[in-house]
Amino acid sequence: MKERNARRASSLPVWLSAILSAASLGALGGWLWFNEGSGATLAFASAVTGVVVAAVAIMSRRPLFAALSACALVGAVVAVARLKRAADGMVLHAWDLVQLLVSPGDMSAAMREHAGAWLACGAAALVAGALLALVFRFERPVLPRPVAAGATALCAAVAAFSAGRLPDPGHTQYFWDGLYLSAFYRSFGETTEAVWRGGLFERGGAAGAPLSPAAACSLAARPPHVLLIHEESVTPPSLFPGLEYDHSLDPFFRSEDGLLHRLRVETYGGASWLTQFSVLAGVSAHAFGSMKNFVQPFMTGRLKETVPQILAGCGYRNMMFTAWPKQFMGVARFYESIGIREIFDQKAQGNVNENERDRFFFGNALREIARHVEVSRQPLFLFIETMSAHWPYDVTYEPGVDVPGGAPGEFPEVHEYLRRLAMVKMDDDWLRAELARRFPSEAFLIVRYGDHHPMATRLLDGLPEEIVAESVHLPPDSPAFTTFYAVNGLGYAPPPPPAVDLLDAAYLGAILLQAARAPLPASWRERLDLMRSCGGSYWTCPDHEKILAFQRRLADGGLVGAR
Repeated sequence: MKERNARRASSLPVWLSAILSAASLGALGGWLWFNEGSGATLAFASAVTGVVVAAVAIMSRRPLFAALSACALVGAVVAVARLKRAADGMVLHAWDLVQLLVSPGDMSAAMREHAGAWLACGAAALVAGALLALVFRFERPVLPRPVAAGATALCAAVAAFSAGRLPDPGHTQYFWDGLYLSAFYRSFGETTEAVWRGGLFERGGAAGAPLSPAAACSLAARPPHVLLIHEESVTPPSLFPGLEYDHSLDPFFRSEDGLLHRLRVETYGGASWLTQFSVLAGVSAHAFGSMKNFVQPFMTGRLKETVPQILAGCGYRNMMFTAWPKQFMGVARFYESIGIREIFDQKAQGNVNENERDRFFFGNALREIARHVEVSRQPLFLFIETMSAHWPYDVTYEPGVDVPGGAPGEFPEVHEYLRRLAMVKMDDDWLRAELARRFPSEAFLIVRYGDHHPMATRLLDGLPEEIVAESVHLPPDSPAFTTFYAVNGLGYAPPPPPAVDLLDAAYLGAILLQAARAPLPASWRERLDLMRSCGGSYWTCPDHEKILAFQRRLADGGLVGAR
């Protein structure tokens, strides 16, 4: 009895525990209110956090300890999410926890790269742990477990109800929306799906010999310099029956053979990184299921025999010209990992706006080509992003430039988009003229592709006018995914593109390598076989098992890291 009374005397008074618990939960609720959106998103984040509080209360029967444990958990998630976002452009995702379990080296590399931040987090964790230990020691277990269990059930019900009403996370929530907590909570669903299928990358069962990395490349003759031009938001206006436009645009979309070659991409109105991934990696972003929006950060360091890596193995010097900062969505880490070691980003190029005229980025590329050919015979691979056709279309881009737009009575956004296309063509003509004038003795292969439809074409595709890129869900074979690719030469005669009515983006890298007459590794020869047998389709191939079997062989050969 004396010992029990002594413990009670040294314990935290119940009234003080109640006040501190309420204050802690109030502060946590205030943080959620100001940082986790509104509506279903706020309700979901709050309810899941409430489940944590109530679950800890069931085990400990200590309300203050439970409240402070939830505060510590939220603080840890937000701190790590901020640190991760600063490092690779993406907030904390549940798959990161899986990667740390199956790939301890990833954690070691992350800790070495950001040692100071991790030490600060570790120190904060020690302080929080010590505080929680003290609270657990001095707070009396006074909360009835049935009450805590009821609170858990109520919060779980609210979480389930609000989860079914969450807005589409879209392409960018995990990159810059800043909803650190709700994004982390909801990522457990897609992570569970990925774990269930055995990893990020979907693949079939046993499918024959693995596709192993190829031997060293050997070029029989001096190859052409290769320019791969990512045409932001560009699609041929000829794809829209009844649209009146200036047909002088049409030659821009044609290849050396004088034909328009249609390309099927996997995103609409945004998320250009999905098309870039499919083109350069040679696999569909759809192969990653609901995790496809994260293929670049999650597949960093996990790809072999990408287009840039093959060209680098053949002696090419690889460069990228991007309108964005290197840290944007982890651009530098991903592209460096697939063989593009030199990245000229916004800082290096000096562009004030992301959507500078295409001529601006072409001019920077031309200057770098000039510096290179003066001192080296090494072939160049340049991956150039353009941006002038990018939205918004409710403002006039370069109003002083007199170019054709849409016919009288056309949707204003479509009219403006057609103006942008006219400037895109002008700058492309300028690039070719400058290449011919400045480098008459050099050979160039120029491959261009449209990365996705602009949002302006929703008015032509029959989509609701108020729809946005983040909320567009279309079947993979929708015409709204059709853009173009073009293969042209300058001082160089590339072989004609294949006679395929509609080519999936995952095959475009094979077309580029074939057009450059680079030796094709077995994995890329296999892609060409698939292209022929599937009629140009990849993910929607009628014999889908062929695709899954191919992806199994890529994974088994270590060309695509499956986990």
